[in-house]
Amino acid sequence: MFYLSLFLLAIGGVILIRKKRSFIGGTLFVTGAFFFILFLLYVLLDKASAVSPLSESLIFIGVYGVGLLLFLGTCLYFIINTHIMSTKEGRSVTAKLSAVLGLNILIVVPLTFYLLVMGTPLKWPLVVSILVFTFLLVDLLFTLLFGAYLVYSWFTQKFPIKRKVDYIIVLGSGIRSEEVPPLLKSRLDKGIEYYQKNPEACFIVSGGQGADEPVSEAFAMGNYLLSQNIPKDRIILEDRSRTTLENMQFSKEKILADWQGQQRPSVIFTTNNYHVLRGALYAGKVGLKADGVGAPTALYFLPTALIREFIALLIHYKWFSIGLILLSLLFTTHSFLPF
Repeated sequence: MFYLSLFLLAIGGVILIRKKRSFIGGTLFVTGAFFFILFLLYVLLDKASAVSPLSESLIFIGVYGVGLLLFLGTCLYFIINTHIMSTKEGRSVTAKLSAVLGLNILIVVPLTFYLLVMGTPLKWPLVVSILVFTFLLVDLLFTLLFGAYLVYSWFTQKFPIKRKVDYIIVLGSGIRSEEVPPLLKSRLDKGIEYYQKNPEACFIVSGGQGADEPVSEAFAMGNYLLSQNIPKDRIILEDRSRTTLENMQFSKEKILADWQGQQRPSVIFTTNNYHVLRGALYAGKVGLKADGVGAPTALYFLPTALIREFIALLIHYKWFSIGLILLSLLFTTHSFLPF
């Protein structure tokens, strides 16, 4: 475990040094830190056993008890959150994501440990045993990565931007009328917060018009900024984008067309806190150097939003995801077959 933690910390650290915002680098680094903490707990228990069996037992019970409470509390929170989400946002497939995750963790983790201790039933064919253990291993790996993603996503938002800002990109989200909904309003208010410190900065409100939207998201956002006494000449509308990637790509084009300075402009983008990491990754993909600022999100909405973001990132880094699945299959096959 010690060498595994050092390996993950080293690989993740190198990736993060080369690329400040990296989903793979960040999750590997946090996972390595998690295993290192487990190693330190093992050392603590080992040292305690040398002092007295009683102290070892007390530490073990304490750590096990806290871990069990956190495990059950987390599963219960995800399951209950689906009911709250359905009540406030309506019944939908995405509203059930947190319950699916909670039940998955509640079933898969104990089942995996049971099979590791007791072994698979003798009646199971070898192929079935390999497939079952591979599925469980993949499930545990992606669950662990999700936890690491949560920590890394939180960490990337905890450092306020204090430098001078030239452009503030506000990423759009769905609208139902010309009024901005609370989710989008929070992004705009976060941008205004930074504008008040940088009155020479320009807003780029980025978002096109969907088939079920009365106006473009950019138009609605521009009107809101005007109502908050932001000068019209400080607002640039980008109303073509339909995705986060296009938000960044088309906003970059607006900046290049508007910027008159000699040096590269200082750019930030505002979105909701759960979306900052993916926004930063897409900004880097189009060559836009921009730091993300997260607006607060309703607590009940956060689990579902984070799960959706995590799934989107796994799809974006599909070769990384496929590689983990293949490695799990190779490891399980090697464990069951004599070679």
